[in-house]
Amino acid sequence: MDQTWKPSLQKEGKPLYIALVRALSDDIEKGRLPRGFRLPTQRELADQLKIAVGTVTRAYDEAERKGLVYGDGRRGTFVGQLPTPKSFLASLAKPVTLGIDFRQNHPAHWLDPDLAAALQQIARQPDCQELLLYPPPSGLMAHRLAGTRWLESLGLKIDPENVFVSGGAQHALLVVCAAEAHAGDIIASEEYSFPGVKTVADMLGLQQAGVAMDEDGIIPEALEELCLRRDIRLLYLNPSLQNPTNYIMPLERRRQIAAIAEKHNVCVIEDEILSPLLDERPGFISGLIPDRSYFIISSSKSVAAGLRVGYITAPAQARQKLADVLQGSVLALPPLMAEIFSLWLDDGTVEKTIAARKRELAWGQTTACEILRGYQVRSQPTGYHLWLTLPDPWTGLEFTMEAQMRGVAVAPAEIFAVDRKAAVNAVRISIGAVPSREHLKTGLTIIADILSGSRRQDTVRV
Repeated sequence: MDQTWKPSLQKEGKPLYIALVRALSDDIEKGRLPRGFRLPTQRELADQLKIAVGTVTRAYDEAERKGLVYGDGRRGTFVGQLPTPKSFLASLAKPVTLGIDFRQNHPAHWLDPDLAAALQQIARQPDCQELLLYPPPSGLMAHRLAGTRWLESLGLKIDPENVFVSGGAQHALLVVCAAEAHAGDIIASEEYSFPGVKTVADMLGLQQAGVAMDEDGIIPEALEELCLRRDIRLLYLNPSLQNPTNYIMPLERRRQIAAIAEKHNVCVIEDEILSPLLDERPGFISGLIPDRSYFIISSSKSVAAGLRVGYITAPAQARQKLADVLQGSVLALPPLMAEIFSLWLDDGTVEKTIAARKRELAWGQTTACEILRGYQVRSQPTGYHLWLTLPDPWTGLEFTMEAQMRGVAVAPAEIFAVDRKAAVNAVRISIGAVPSREHLKTGLTIIADILSGSRRQDTVRV
């Protein structure tokens, strides 16, 4: 195939390299540039467009970082694949080696509990060697009872027989979807949703449908209309400190959603991984329709990121099929991990850790609102992230690229949009994992500078 790509640049007041990346992305999405197409050399494209070679180099570098193209030595630069659900999730997990990372939405490592002390205490238990035996697929009953106690402390009363242990919330989501749906079934979710849902849908061959949202979460009328038009099998919701938009669904809205799900025979997956961070909880959809819902929670957001202990509550009639999928996926969660969580839950470490995280988050949220005063920010007092709606003419991807050039990484709305073409101009700013208050203030100040239109300085080095 010859090198005949001639991009049409829509500058709109933006730097040329951004316009070039956008043109490249559009042409790939529209099929004008198939996978494997060899792009013009940087010099050839610069001469063709009558722009600086450095501008093309910068655009190609950014396009490669985003997964649109790849370089193959002297052979040139080739069109790769547009980001997939798997690559979206991976992009959020990949650490930033230079600058300030506002992409990763997990707790700060420096507030983690003392693991060495916990392991020493477990080692002194007379039966600790039994933690190396195969557990039942649903988890050891002692660990399921610990999960039940944790859920009750959050306001959800449940039969321990309906509580199952998983390898974190993402694993729990995969297990529930595999137990309840088949390839071709439809899973609905908020129109801006956790990318892990896209990953699971892609793995299992499920179709996705986004439901319109307002400041209280998904709109009941929009869900009702979708259920009338399409056969919705599953409804995934993240109603508390929603990732990424940061809303908290009030009780009355939860009741409306529960009623619609029951009316249309929709199975609800309620992801409440962030609810332990709330001072007051409005209640849970799973408590309203326990026979038609699964509840998911994990220690990884509120206790420690690497403590991959999740809990699933299931309808009584679904116990066996959920146990079967758990066994088929990982056989069972390693008991040592669940033992650590159970120990920390019973000795008060979980409660103390969450309290410390909430204090630090409250400071961070207040600081963020002060620095970003005058801009449209959805903040919650103890949330890990903020949802920043961008002023015109910024798009999420363009703002993300500009921030990256200044040493700050944020997550654009496009990553979370179920329908990428409908993405709002916004970014998620995650403050929970930032290693220090100084880093936080520096990064937020850079974001405020970009919004105010200040000129770019040297990349931040921290």
